[in-house]
Amino acid sequence: MQPVKSEDFDNQSLKNESNKKCPCSTLQLAIIIIPITVVILFCAIFIPIYVKNHDCDEECDNILDESSSNSIDEFDEYIKDYTFATLTPKNGYDTIYIFLGGITEPSTKYLDFFKSKDTIIPKKTKIYFLSGEMRKIKFMEKWNYFDPVPCWFNVDSIGNLVCDGCSDKFEEAKKSLNIVLDKIDEIATEEKMDYKKIFLGGFSQGGIMTNYVLLNSRHELGGYTAFSGYILDHNFNDNSVIPESSLTDTQKSILESKKNYHILATHSFNDKTVFYPNSVESYYTYYKYYTDFRLYSFGNLDHEFITQPVLPVVKTWLKEKMGK
Repeated sequence: MQPVKSEDFDNQSLKNESNKKCPCSTLQLAIIIIPITVVILFCAIFIPIYVKNHDCDEECDNILDESSSNSIDEFDEYIKDYTFATLTPKNGYDTIYIFLGGITEPSTKYLDFFKSKDTIIPKKTKIYFLSGEMRKIKFMEKWNYFDPVPCWFNVDSIGNLVCDGCSDKFEEAKKSLNIVLDKIDEIATEEKMDYKKIFLGGFSQGGIMTNYVLLNSRHELGGYTAFSGYILDHNFNDNSVIPESSLTDTQKSILESKKNYHILATHSFNDKTVFYPNSVESYYTYYKYYTDFRLYSFGNLDHEFITQPVLPVVKTWLKEKMGK
């Protein structure tokens, strides 16, 4: 038996030690390599998608509509003055939506909103924007503001947007009512559009005017959307909400003749400009028996329009009424 040389022993020992450490080193290597591989694969897959979706230039306006695989409408914009503006879809339209602005709101106030992905207006709808005449507003004089602003009728109380001290309040309201009614007829004629394909909506005093037009309408429109408003009717002696038992036969006849109209209203519990209880009381006095009246209430906001959390519901409602 040959003796084992010292260097052979050392080599054998090193080999044995190497064999013992090898499995452990492979495991450690795998622990390091696998996460790195996953990260690389993730980046390879998702970074191109992210870059593609965020490579913004002027085409960023063509944001995808959440309810469709097609891009949102592109519009031709026309602004006449503070009282009148339009957005006309470049790819054509088959319905019309008329929006009435509130106090201090010019016709251009919501153009960007209605062109954005957050719009409530379904595709292929032409939008008309109308604002009231320029007037000095009585309640704004309390803050030493005497310049005229867009307004459908004068007010002296921010609590309910009425003007009990203004003798010409209803004269202004009636004048504005006839302006809107005439404009609806003009649009229907010029666009050769059936009245059932025309929809009316408005915010704040524009919402009040929307209800006002409904109750004094010459033609039934496709639907009405009143945001943060209430009911003002020149067929009544004053603007106060009266109990149902006090409605005259004429007033009941008016409500009966329009009970099949489609109207959706929204209002915030925390609205400090148009008080929620007064608004709700007016709606349920006059629209109680309407076959398609809906009121959506929400909280956490004061007197605001484009941040209303119920707007997606409004968009769904309009799509349904427009048949889109």
